[in-house]
Amino acid sequence: MSQPQPGNGENVLSLQNISRTFFTALQRQHDMLAFSIAGLHTADPKAYEHFSSVSRVMPVPQAHLPPEQMLAYARGLMMRTTINDLLTLSSECMVQCHLLCLFIREQGKNQRRDPLIEKIISDKQNGFQKMTLQDRFTALEENFGIVCDLEDGIFSLAAALRVLVRGGLVTNDDITPDGSLTLEFKAMKDFEVPAEADKASEAQPELPPGVTRHAALPDDNKPKMVARLTDTTRTFKPGEMLSLTDSELLGLNITVAKFVDGLLRSVDHFGRAQLGEGA
Repeated sequence: MSQPQPGNGENVLSLQNISRTFFTALQRQHDMLAFSIAGLHTADPKAYEHFSSVSRVMPVPQAHLPPEQMLAYARGLMMRTTINDLLTLSSECMVQCHLLCLFIREQGKNQRRDPLIEKIISDKQNGFQKMTLQDRFTALEENFGIVCDLEDGIFSLAAALRVLVRGGLVTNDDITPDGSLTLEFKAMKDFEVPAEADKASEAQPELPPGVTRHAALPDDNKPKMVARLTDTTRTFKPGEMLSLTDSELLGLNITVAKFVDGLLRSVDHFGRAQLGEGA
C-alpha cells in the first residue's frame, strides 16, 4: 500500500519504503556500534597519546584525560549516543507510520489531490509530531488501532537516556514505585536442545527483518544449541551508575528492530482493513 507523492519511487510514502529506510538505518546503527565496541577493545594508549600531540596544542592541557579515563569517557559517550540514536529512529518511524495511516484514512484510494484533505492531514500530523512519546503511542492506538509491541522497551530507552545525559547516576527521580529503575530489552541467547527433542520442537521463532541467527559448526561432542530471542531486564537502584554490557547494547538494536517490525505489521493490518487486501 502506498500514497503517491512527487518525485521518484524512493520518495513515495509507502510501507515498503518506510521499512527499507528504517531497517537500513538500524543496520548502519548496528554496524557502527559493533565497530565502536571493537575500537574501544583494541584502543592503543600510545597511539592515543601520539594523536593527542599531533596538533601541538590543546585547548586546556590540564583537562587532558589519560588513556584509561578517556576509555571510560568514550564508552559512556558511545552508550549515550547509541541509545539516543535508537530512540530517535523509533520515534521517527512512528511519525512516518502515523502519516501513512492518515493518508490511508483521509484519502483512501482517491488519487486526486484535495487541498482540504491535505490540510487535515498536515494539521493532524503536525499535532502528532508535538506529542510526547506516551501520547504518540496512545494516538496511534486510539485513532488507528495500531498496537506497538515492545512499548516498554522504547520507554526503557527514554528512561536510560534521561539518566545518561545527567552523567549516568540513577537517582530517586528515576525510579518506579518498586524503588528501582528497570530496563527491558531483547537479546539473542543460546539454549541447549534436548537430545530427545524431535525436529518439530526445534522450530525457531520468526525474527524481524535485519536480525539474523548465527549458525555454529556441527560438533558431535557438543550439545546442540539454538539461538532464541528472549526478554532481558536490568535493574538499577538509586546511587548506582547506569551501565550496560557490550551484548546488552547490541541487544537494544534488536529491541528496536523488533519494535519497528511489529509497528509496520500493525500498520499493514490497518491498511488492508481500510483499503482491502489488494491495495
